[in-house]
Amino acid sequence: MAINCQQQNKTSSLALYSTSECIVWLTVFGMELVAIVTLNVLAIIVFLKEPSLRKPRMYLVINQAVADIFVGGWVILQCRFLGIDCFSWKIFGTSKPFTDVMDIFGEVLPIVSLTNLSAISLERSYATFFPLKHRLVKKKLVGAAVAAVWIATGLSAAITLLTILHPFTVEVSYNLFILYLSFFLLSLLTLLLSYASIARKIICGNQPHQHSATSRERKLTKALFIVTVVSLLLTLPFVIFLILDSVSSHTFTTISLRAWSRFYYFFGFLFGANSLVNPVLYAFRIPEFKRALLSFLHCRSHAQAV
Repeated sequence: MAINCQQQNKTSSLALYSTSECIVWLTVFGMELVAIVTLNVLAIIVFLKEPSLRKPRMYLVINQAVADIFVGGWVILQCRFLGIDCFSWKIFGTSKPFTDVMDIFGEVLPIVSLTNLSAISLERSYATFFPLKHRLVKKKLVGAAVAAVWIATGLSAAITLLTILHPFTVEVSYNLFILYLSFFLLSLLTLLLSYASIARKIICGNQPHQHSATSRERKLTKALFIVTVVSLLLTLPFVIFLILDSVSSHTFTTISLRAWSRFYYFFGFLFGANSLVNPVLYAFRIPEFKRALLSFLHCRSHAQAV
């Protein structure tokens, strides 16, 4: 289960990079970290300050921004790995509690993002097929969906922690890992079926196009579909890379350790960029968010000028 620690084991024994290359990687990840935290905090502020964006239909989108901030913690861990490999940093030492936390972060963070995207796809399906009922959905119900996302994440963390504190036999650990992968496949299947059904409903249905509320819901659905596609394109390469390395010990025997490490950090950078591009897509694809963002930035710049 602890797929994230494999990189540490493989790279900590050798100096895999020159000093200049280490500085480049640390700079890239550092800039990514600052951008992730800044843009997602700004997105949350805009969502909370704008009344038109504080509706139940946007709760899961706000929760996605919160989950993206947590990815910043994962980026910090990658900077620590680079510091150990390049400069023999002793940040937090090699204590087991901190290593356990790193393992949990490495496995849980991809799950919370994908789970929330699945919840968004189900919410968009409900909005497409039952628009009238969707407008009457209470805040408590959407809040329960947000809570379910974090409960599922907590269960994944609990399973990871259990495997760390209580080493199981190889067969049991393999079955737990299969359960972990099945959760990914279930989420992907949910995304595929939800958006496929939405596309079929929009193309083949005869919903009235002149209704302003229906038009807004369709625009939001298209925007969140684009966010989902971009997130999958940036996340799946890293997840597949780790799965292949975990399932087969012979997968990467044909490439050098240096090449393996560069693949890891490159795909890891893409995984982190998933949380970076989401707020940008909100600004370009959600008109209400764009207007609220421009208004917020204008007010801030005006206040600073005064």
